[in-house]
Amino acid sequence: MTAETRVKELLATVGLSGSESKYPAQLSGGQQQRVALARALATSPGLLLLDEPLSALDARVRAHLRQEIKQLQEKLGVTTIMVTHDQEEALTMADQIVVMNQGVIEQIGSPQNVYAHPHSPFVAEFVGEMNFLSAEVTGAGQMQSGQLTLHCDQSTHLMLGDKAQLAIRPEDVRFSTNQHDNNTLSAQVIHLEFLGFTGPFIIKTGQPQAPNIGRYFYE
Repeated sequence: MTAETRVKELLATVGLSGSESKYPAQLSGGQQQRVALARALATSPGLLLLDEPLSALDARVRAHLRQEIKQLQEKLGVTTIMVTHDQEEALTMADQIVVMNQGVIEQIGSPQNVYAHPHSPFVAEFVGEMNFLSAEVTGAGQMQSGQLTLHCDQSTHLMLGDKAQLAIRPEDVRFSTNQHDNNTLSAQVIHLEFLGFTGPFIIKTGQPQAPNIGRYFYE
């Protein structure tokens, strides 16, 4: 295979057929990233390392290109390690996530497992938003945080009187008109950000160490 044929093949692989004669300045940021990816694939590597490949792109191009990279990776079957600080990139592109803190591995697992079952407060806060409550075990499946009594799944390793740290995802906070349900408290919305379909809101509860942020679903 000639070099020209290989170039055309690689450009077709990354969706840039017909761009052989273009100069770098004639390419958009997303196209330049595709060229960089094509160059990395030119030697048919067994392992592909991507270091923050989408960090310099705008949000729309970044979202589009990350899907293309994942589809390309699946098509070529090349084992890929991607370094990123973007939570969405990690959750949407990875089969396995390795969360590192100061060079130390905190957790390894699937995106679903890391998000739903974080092993440490660092992982819980780094992968998505999280509210933390200091609490004490006061009964089977019952925690006390300040004046707030919370009911949760019974722990297999915590005993009565043990201190614990509870973690609550913002999307698990809901508005309710029934104040007699478990884990319900009176609150006042003091700040709301419109982000389209969803947006974060800050609530003032008057309860010590109670949740202070949640997710409101616009309808």
